[in-house]
Amino acid sequence: MIWQEKIDAALDARRVADALRRRYPVAQGAGRWLVADDCQYLNFSSNDYLGLSHHPQIIRAWQQGADQFGVGSGGSGHVSGYSVAHQVLEEELAEWLGYSRALLFISGFAANQAVIAAMMAKEDRIVADRLSHASLLE
Repeated sequence: MIWQEKIDAALDARRVADALRRRYPVAQGAGRWLVADDCQYLNFSSNDYLGLSHHPQIIRAWQQGADQFGVGSGGSGHVSGYSVAHQVLEEELAEWLGYSRALLFISGFAANQAVIAAMMAKEDRIVADRLSHASLLE
């Protein structure tokens, strides 16, 4: 079977199972609200839980950061992407939370994966159901 046939078969199987996912473009998607097809929806799927992505002070801080550090990550935090700004944020978060240290992750998924890898041993078990976040099911 050639690759295209495999892909078509996999897509057909997902269609039959009503499991074919599609992406829908949104005109405005960050924050608590999103606009799609000229309709406004309360966005329960965003990582911007508090709607801070449109806060004027946050926008100005990002603009200042882009002016100083550029707009790319520069690489993995373990190689060359850990900046002074990251270090300062970790230190301020730790102090604010009352801990000696804090560690930033690129996403909740990455944080869950790292904690599981660091804290769990072969004999340990995680009890989770099918509604758990994908990072816990991998």
